[in-house]
Amino acid sequence: MNLSLETKIFLGISLGTLLVVGLVAVFLGKGSPSSPAVLASTAVLVPENAHSVGPNDAKVTIVEFSDFECPACKVVEPVVQSVLQEYKDKIRYVYRYYPLPAHEFGMIAAQAAQAASLQGKFWEMHKTLFDKSPELSKDKLISYAMDLGLDAAKFAADLDSDSLKSAITKDQDDGNAVGVDATPTFFINGTKFTGGLTLSQFEKEINSRLK
Repeated sequence: MNLSLETKIFLGISLGTLLVVGLVAVFLGKGSPSSPAVLASTAVLVPENAHSVGPNDAKVTIVEFSDFECPACKVVEPVVQSVLQEYKDKIRYVYRYYPLPAHEFGMIAAQAAQAASLQGKFWEMHKTLFDKSPELSKDKLISYAMDLGLDAAKFAADLDSDSLKSAITKDQDDGNAVGVDATPTFFINGTKFTGGLTLSQFEKEINSRLK
């Protein structure tokens, strides 16, 4: 059967849309607690200098090990932001670096976030990196820093400093210590969830711990 050009284009667009929807469903539907559930150490998950929002004494602490170049991390980021908006002062959220070797710009993007933190703009850079990912080359990162009003010369110098890189390596080491082997990986009050979670999954896990 010969298909018209218009039909072929329509079918191509439809299949492409289904593929994108399917990928999003996979990213946001596969999150599940490790089995058997083993609680990871809070001391390892939440160091004193952790990048976090929410009260330190919140009943629920969510720790995410993430990579700014990871497509699944980018997909789940709006869900995380919805969770933070919904629960506000009821939970604490902690972001940990876990750049994957397979991602060309994962490490330098993490360095950019850490360099921005030295100028008080970690969360602003965090948002920018996910918004712009995968456009995360060094030149792009310096441009983003300038857009955020950072001191570009200091940012560029800090970007390659050994002390800054060691902070990221520490996060990776801590992640390895608690069994992280993929991104995103979440820990909710120490229970590990590998992969993205939907908003309803987050709500279920958070509400059960707020009782």
